[in-house]
Amino acid sequence: MNSALRPLVALVVLVALLLPGLARAGARPPSQVIVEGGIAFPYGHLGSDLGESRLGFGAGNGFELGFRYRYHLSQTFSISPSFHFVDFKNFNGVDAEIGEYRVECSSYRYGVEFMMMSEGGPRSPRPFLGLGVGMYRNRVKGFYQEYVNPLNDSVNTLGVSFRGGIQIIGLELSLIYHVNRFNTWQFYQSDYRERYNWDSFGIRAAWVVPFGGLSDS
Repeated sequence: MNSALRPLVALVVLVALLLPGLARAGARPPSQVIVEGGIAFPYGHLGSDLGESRLGFGAGNGFELGFRYRYHLSQTFSISPSFHFVDFKNFNGVDAEIGEYRVECSSYRYGVEFMMMSEGGPRSPRPFLGLGVGMYRNRVKGFYQEYVNPLNDSVNTLGVSFRGGIQIIGLELSLIYHVNRFNTWQFYQSDYRERYNWDSFGIRAAWVVPFGGLSDS
């Protein structure tokens, strides 16, 4: 299967599994705006040592900020368009010819998340699971590994995220894994398109912006 189609297939399967939840009784909760922040841990080529890995970028643990608009389709099922910015810690090095240098890696993530949350009032702990799909704009600024030419480029690719956590009293804590893999010739000079793995794991805290009083109804 074409790798670009896998996120779409996963999304179709998830929606098919969650559709029965739309038939649950109960009034539809109001829409919500959620502000999110957390720590991002790079994996794959993104976190690999730049000097020892042929396609490594040497990125370190960074931060993530974002927001989403959550539209409830039922008491337990919602859909959320979102935007997140992830800035990983720079790789800093020294080269005999160019001196000190650094490689900066970041990602803009435009996505849609489908989430299933357990029933309960806003003051009750409510576990949830979500699957997201979106467009990731991965950016690198620094030097090629040959340290000859500067690099400042971006690649757009489809990505998938898997998230689980708990919500209570307007606060959310969750764990998330991003599958972010793509082919490109833009980052490191090569005669063919290289396959990159920019997967990452994150710990998020979120605040549901209150537009009205909390209620257990």
